[in-house]
Order: sequence, then C-alpha cells, then structure tokens
Amino acid sequence: MTEILGWIATAVVLLSFTIHDMRRLRLMNMLGCLLWIGYGFILMIKPVIFVNVSILIIHSYWFIKNKSA
Repeated sequence: MTEILGWIATAVVLLSFTIHDMRRLRLMNMLGCLLWIGYGFILMIKPVIFVNVSILIIHSYWFIKNKSA
C-alpha cells in the first residue's frame, strides 16, 4: 500500500510538469508534495519530508506573492 502512494505521488508530480498554466502546475505539484510528505511520514524518511515541505513553502510563497496577478 505504501509503495502505491509513492507511485501516485510520482505520477502527480510528473503530470504537473505537463501543465502550461503556472497556477495549475503549482497546485498539482503541491498535491504531489503533500502525497510525498505523507509517504515520507509513513516510512519516516526525513529527506523526503524536508524537500517536499520546502517545495510546498516555495509554492505557497509564490501564490501569496502573485495573488493579485
């Protein structure tokens, strides 16, 4: 079951890079990050958790910075 979550997270992140609209790309990538964070917590893999929380923060900052655009 855990491996399936990892594959779904991988698919979501890969699919996010096929999206041309920046907002949708970032939203889809954020979903992928959340899935990876869940995967990281299940297996207690700190680097996976760290990098995906970091990416999630970067995406969130982009949305805050570009909320009026």
